[in-house]
Amino acid sequence: MSLDEDFCFPFPRASLQAAETTLIAQQVWLLGTREVKRAIKRQHKPNARTASLVFTCQALRKYRYLLLGKRRALAKNNILRNYAHRMASKLTARDLAMLSLLAWHFDSKMVPLPRRLLIFFADPYKQFDTVCRSIYRSYTKMYVPDTLANFEGSLRKLLGLLERDVIRGDAVLFT
Repeated sequence: MSLDEDFCFPFPRASLQAAETTLIAQQVWLLGTREVKRAIKRQHKPNARTASLVFTCQALRKYRYLLLGKRRALAKNNILRNYAHRMASKLTARDLAMLSLLAWHFDSKMVPLPRRLLIFFADPYKQFDTVCRSIYRSYTKMYVPDTLANFEGSLRKLLGLLERDVIRGDAVLFT
């Protein structure tokens, strides 16, 4: 099935790239958390490339995601890109559309790893309702209209799925 078969109109090919940006941002945020830092010290011995990636994500978090050069480098990182591509292949076209709209919500110019998207992952439910309503308006232009409540449930489920994949080990540290 092609990416645009489920859509009411042809969806730009850039949508897959935007969805992958969201997947990468989620991993960058995760790898920058204190929990990952502690877990690596206690139990996980990453290879040199992964250790460097974690160090970069930790530094980016420390500086509140302000370092554009580091965000650009992370957006091109092969480990992160491979993860995003692998995860994207497991998702439906509708899931990819939601992730794309999430990325575009935070930066329509699609700069590498939008800072506000990274901050969103720090506490997604803090701004979830506002973000969800905004994305919903765009989403209903692509798909047969659904209720906002159903859309919110689908987006929560999708974000939860991404978090569970991290817990199950289907994330960057475990590849």
